[in-house]
Amino acid sequence: MVRTVTQTTQMMQTQTVLGQMIARVADDEQYRRWAGQVERAGHCVRPVQLAGSAVTVNTGTGQVEATYTSRDEPGGVLLVACKDRRESVCPPCAARYRADAWHVFAGGVTRADREDDDGDGGQASGGSPMVLATFTAPSFGAVHAARDGKVCRAARRGGRERTCEHGRPLSCPARHAAGDGMVGAPLCVDCADLAGQVLWNAHVGELWRRTVIYVYRALAALAPAVGGQPVTVRGVRQLLRLSYAKVAEFQKRGVVHLHVLARLDGVCPDDPDRVVPAPAWAGTDLLTAALMHAAGRVSVALPVVDARTLAVARWGTQLDVRPVAPRQVDAARVAGYLAKYATKTVSDSVSGLPASRPADGGADLAQTRTLPAHVAALTQTVRRLARLATCRTLRLGRHVHTLGFRGHVTSKSRRYSTTFAALRQARRAWRLAQRHREDDPWAHGTGPDSAEPDGARAVVGDWRIAGIGYRTLGDRVWAEVLGREHRQARQAQRLGLAT
Repeated sequence: MVRTVTQTTQMMQTQTVLGQMIARVADDEQYRRWAGQVERAGHCVRPVQLAGSAVTVNTGTGQVEATYTSRDEPGGVLLVACKDRRESVCPPCAARYRADAWHVFAGGVTRADREDDDGDGGQASGGSPMVLATFTAPSFGAVHAARDGKVCRAARRGGRERTCEHGRPLSCPARHAAGDGMVGAPLCVDCADLAGQVLWNAHVGELWRRTVIYVYRALAALAPAVGGQPVTVRGVRQLLRLSYAKVAEFQKRGVVHLHVLARLDGVCPDDPDRVVPAPAWAGTDLLTAALMHAAGRVSVALPVVDARTLAVARWGTQLDVRPVAPRQVDAARVAGYLAKYATKTVSDSVSGLPASRPADGGADLAQTRTLPAHVAALTQTVRRLARLATCRTLRLGRHVHTLGFRGHVTSKSRRYSTTFAALRQARRAWRLAQRHREDDPWAHGTGPDSAEPDGARAVVGDWRIAGIGYRTLGDRVWAEVLGREHRQARQAQRLGLAT
């Protein structure tokens, strides 16, 4: 009986969605205008609905040359992309962000070679050494792990099974798959340092900032004598610059680790913003040694919350550093490797957590039935620490859904490569150039991306948000269909199957 009712409900919902889709294409002119908006919004699955108007004004005469109002559009709103970077929230917008992230990462791999004025690709002077480093967190207690079909944690041979002080076994005979919800869960929640884990997540940004400082100290200690004199930290900063781009990724156990593309550049005294190759004596081995030296010594003091919590935050013992060659194939491979993490969220690694901060700030997150036991314990720990006076400045209450992590998933140093803003500006300028016509007032305007050099026209808009997402489920299905057809057409064009 229950199954029959469920099937009936699904059939009614399907008929409703189908009716909405038919209603959308009933008026051919309205459908074309709506489909054009969906295409301009990048086939976003949850676009922002804007209501309002815009006018184009001649800045010389003050005359209004064109007027646009959203009332003329289907539904009376203008659809614009939500521009969310998270794959689990909006795949089309995340794909664009991932493509931009790829250009940011790849641009930094070969930037010093491109800007080298000697024309030798920087190889004559040693180039700019670059490495891909992965910084992990320390252990906060034994956890369940997926070991490619092997036993999670084997028991001791020839003796009694070991147990912790709470009477729980320290072994696990199961063979966990990668998607098993037990992966990352502590063998004993009471033994695990959950407070230390949350505080480590909250301080990983500060830990990386201090790591950069320690790298310069390590470079001064490890660098050979220059001109017969030892190199000081101040001297190193006048000769070398550490440029980097990093991506934060959550492990199954609920802690952050960092993937860092680190590059060692030279410093031009006459133009500090110019990227030049590092001196010949500053090679990949020196950069690798400096990173490992700094990672082993840097620390950040943590607030005292109980007797078991770590006093300081340090990097874990697992530090992987690999050299990266400044070649196009390596740039594409490494940039693709990092870009795939740029659109992930904590929910992609830790099951049960939402992709974004709940409306209630995560107050009821720990009571959600879908959360695994160890994840619920972590969220409860975040909320408990947020109420302590010693943790008040961390504002942990706003970061329950990220288990205390307060940073941005993607960041870079100032001179590593181009910026996301520059990429968006270039894309907009290209679009304006494509539609540039003398009789089109909307193709002109003021600003750095104006299609008209003298900025003779300015666009003045008055907009308000009328909603987020499509008004009907049928419209969303149509948007997904149009997006899939668009991606298939682009793929066919790349393969030479279409013109």
